[in-house]
Amino acid sequence: MPDPAERLVNLALFLAAAREPVSAAQIQAQVAGYPVSQAESAFLRMFERDKEDLLSAGLVLDVVRSGDTERYRLDREATFAGELALEPDEAMLVRTAASAMLTDPSFPFVEDLRMALAKLTAAAGTCDASAPTPVVSLLADEAPAVQAESVAALARALSARKIVAFEYTNLEGRHAARRVEPLGVFARDGRWYLVGYDTDAAGMRVFAVARMTDLEINAIKPKSPDFDAREGFDIREWMVLPFQWGPDRFTALLRFSGPLAGRAGGLAGAQGVLEVGADGTVLWRVGAAESRSLAGWALANGPGIEVLEPAEAREALSAGLREVVAAHG
Repeated sequence: MPDPAERLVNLALFLAAAREPVSAAQIQAQVAGYPVSQAESAFLRMFERDKEDLLSAGLVLDVVRSGDTERYRLDREATFAGELALEPDEAMLVRTAASAMLTDPSFPFVEDLRMALAKLTAAAGTCDASAPTPVVSLLADEAPAVQAESVAALARALSARKIVAFEYTNLEGRHAARRVEPLGVFARDGRWYLVGYDTDAAGMRVFAVARMTDLEINAIKPKSPDFDAREGFDIREWMVLPFQWGPDRFTALLRFSGPLAGRAGGLAGAQGVLEVGADGTVLWRVGAAESRSLAGWALANGPGIEVLEPAEAREALSAGLREVVAAHG
């Protein structure tokens, strides 16, 4: 009988070659290393361990349910199997960026990154491991270490496709319990966000991780997914600016002036349309979903950002500035 490593390779090759999702019974019968005469309970334990080993190696499996039968296929888009070759200057650039992330307490995958960085340094052969590590500049101020712990837990739930539950406080200060099928996480300006399907609201939502408390992963049947992968889901479609999340849509008009006019492109994040004026200011027409959040974004990234439209967002920005002046004199 092949040893465990050989069996794992056989399983990976079998799944990669399969044109259709395959059942556990097919795997036991056709993959060398699983004895056909083995008791079903023993096979399932072995198969569960092998699935975990495949995931650790970067091979992600989709589960397709048909009645009471689960079938498996390789998720090629989520599987990391390609070879990457870097030029010396590219490797140095990656090392610099990765080293900076190691100093960020909000980054949840420090140990994984540390191992990757060590391999990159060894492979490059020219990187000075004792060189000074750049310190990252954090924009988030909401307990970055807590965010890292939560994002790491969400990443585990994502891999296992387990529902998560948490208490959430929205921008208006309202608290509610949420049950969400997690589909992806991303970071923007030092803050982490979860994209998922809210089972109570019956719709897709984006949640700021810093506003979550009492996060729990469904512990029932930990080896079995709670939901199926969503066909066509692409997290890049949800990586928009915070004021663009929500069902209501309107067009906002903002003006960048002074030093911020030169940074308009970066602040816009590839959203909306920028128009450079003869006086050097930049007008930005962009879709938005929440006036108060738009005003908060302008206040956080200014001075030098003026909200021209809509009127309610302009007034919200003015009110925010008055609060700042009252607080600081």
